[in-house]
Amino acid sequence: MKSDLKARIAQMQQKLSQGHAVQAVHADTQLFVTRDDVCQKMVALAGIQAGDRVLEPSAGTGAILRAIQSAAPGICCDCVELNAALAAQLQANFPAVTVTCGDFLSYEPGRLYQRIIMNPPFRQGTDLKHISRALSLLSPGGRLVAICTGGTRQHRALVPRATHYEELPRGTFSYTDVASLLVCIDA
Repeated sequence: MKSDLKARIAQMQQKLSQGHAVQAVHADTQLFVTRDDVCQKMVALAGIQAGDRVLEPSAGTGAILRAIQSAAPGICCDCVELNAALAAQLQANFPAVTVTCGDFLSYEPGRLYQRIIMNPPFRQGTDLKHISRALSLLSPGGRLVAICTGGTRQHRALVPRATHYEELPRGTFSYTDVASLLVCIDA
């Protein structure tokens, strides 16, 4: 785990030395940025196709959005972010994405989505609430790809419905050793 952290720090230092801007934003302690390799895997599992409308709830710093746009340039994508500063940063960095600043559990888009890719907050079972809400916004034949806590409740609620699931290695998210699970659920 220490070598992984050192590698990520070295990667950030390299980006800084190449002139890439880095902006620190104060956010809720439930913000754990999804690693690039995990984002790419999630997007691949989602199987985004031309014409799909994609949702990324709890968009944070935009890690999953970057992977979506890299894999499917020009795809119609919406995102939701509770933190106003992060939402503003997302709108600035992703001008083609419709950014909604608000609580995802209260989000009313007026449409369904073919693909939903998410890393929701984990605290006190919030991940299950967010995933349940996301499933209610999934169109028939749609697919949800989510990360959640790897706990008993999550296994019991999600694994029987999953078309794919895998336990992610402890330490997948910086500064925490929480067990996490990657699930794919088809509508």
